[in-house]
Amino acid sequence: MRSAIRVLPAFVLLLAAPLSFAARGDSFGRAPAVANTLVQLAQVPIPTIPIPTLPIPLGSTTTTVAASTTTTTTTVPGATTTTLPGSGCSCAGGTPTKQSSTTGVGTGSCGHLDADGNPNFFPLACGGLYFGGAGVGVPLPSTIPDLGTSIANVACNGTALTLTGTTPAEAGGNRCSGGTNHHNACTTNADCPGGACKFLLCSNAGCLFGPPLPVPNGSHGGAATSTCVINTVAANAAGTGDCAAGTTTNYDLPLNSALFLAGDLMAMRCSGGTTPGANCTGGGACGTTTACAGGGTCVNDTGRCTDNGAPCCSDSDCSVAATCETGACAGGTNDGKGCITTADCPGAGAKCRTFIQPCPICEPTTNTCNGGPNDGLTCTPGASPVDGDFPSSHDCPPSTSLGIGSLPIGFKLDTGTITKTAVDLPDQANVFCGFCKNKVTNAFRNPAVACNTNADCAAFTGFTSCGQRTSGAFTSADVARTIIETGSPAGALTTGGAAQPQTLISIFCIPPTFNALVDSAADLPGPGAAALQGTTQLQ
Repeated sequence: MRSAIRVLPAFVLLLAAPLSFAARGDSFGRAPAVANTLVQLAQVPIPTIPIPTLPIPLGSTTTTVAASTTTTTTTVPGATTTTLPGSGCSCAGGTPTKQSSTTGVGTGSCGHLDADGNPNFFPLACGGLYFGGAGVGVPLPSTIPDLGTSIANVACNGTALTLTGTTPAEAGGNRCSGGTNHHNACTTNADCPGGACKFLLCSNAGCLFGPPLPVPNGSHGGAATSTCVINTVAANAAGTGDCAAGTTTNYDLPLNSALFLAGDLMAMRCSGGTTPGANCTGGGACGTTTACAGGGTCVNDTGRCTDNGAPCCSDSDCSVAATCETGACAGGTNDGKGCITTADCPGAGAKCRTFIQPCPICEPTTNTCNGGPNDGLTCTPGASPVDGDFPSSHDCPPSTSLGIGSLPIGFKLDTGTITKTAVDLPDQANVFCGFCKNKVTNAFRNPAVACNTNADCAAFTGFTSCGQRTSGAFTSADVARTIIETGSPAGALTTGGAAQPQTLISIFCIPPTFNALVDSAADLPGPGAAALQGTTQLQ
């Protein structure tokens, strides 16, 4: 395209004329002559001159995506180079897609309780599960099973990790339990005719979290209220982490905890032979026996007398000065004698080992289920035989007839420090976890309603007070004011590298089960705390 510009020489001359006149000293008396000149100039034709279009350089722009910086450089006449932040990952070893965490056997202390004027009066063990108020009757802690693995998806930006839940297909490792395809791989229940597909490693809603959790009540005469807990993820996992620091922050993994009031499933068990560990009570109670295959012996797996360690089914089997307890000291000066807690077993390395099996056992020498509906079927241990109530396995579930309901648990895991402080409410002091209740009868509204103040309960006639079953937490040694759990980050993680040690901790609230025996023994509703010592790995 060409443009046309009209050239106006007359107007140019006019603009210059006054300067010319002033320079020559001309007077304004010559104005008529100038006017005539203007008229003549205005009649001169103005030519049109074609002007070609010229290319105008606009510069160039180059954009580069980087992990964490933004730099813009401009060069005249307009060349621009821009570096924008993006999704680049700077984790050692490359970009991870998954993170797996596995529980181990806990050692040492991972927290403590503070009371008013009495700080650090009660330690909280690593690898331990605590629950209830100051009136809890179950000896604590319960042992958190080792070998429990959970896998999360990972998105990486710089060193920051975003953790989300995995599906059964993404995590893999699923196995049929029961039915005609027992102990074989599966993705859905349809793969397990007559049984169920157990989603063992994933972290989306419906996946299992850890192996079955036995909660034996080793208090004197308390075995009947022992429970088996099956934890299932209630909503897709979500949280954050950092591969350089090895931290996990606010990893939200809400659980649905199914409770099975099993007591002690096997009062008598085979020793030796071809079916070691098998139940040999023959459907009876302690003292009734059936033959054990392969030359094994049916032995008492119920209790030991506190004075001499003799097998017993009740106190009447022991001397007047002794009691029959459902644990026996392993090591120390009281080796073999009946015990309730490890405090009854003096000596370095000694512990009180339980005889109570509220969850069926996967016998580790034969990989066979002992007890439960899958008794005698093949299994893979889900934990180590760290105590008499292990190893449990999802290949060996408890009978559904023993179920007493499920509890929602707000489980959030962190490698930092979590603190929960009790409050004083109008009707109760030192409350960690409030639920609407009747302050006279101490009965709780069913279904449970969490609360922070009495005002939250005003609409529930007969249950207008906010509180927990008993003030405090986990022990009657004092009335706890603060629960402190301290985790431990893994340190720098390398994608595809070796698993690194970490400790994940959580403090949460546990609603009532509305089973009078369980709520009394566990002192629920009340607080809960857990410290999961183990390892983590980026993949």
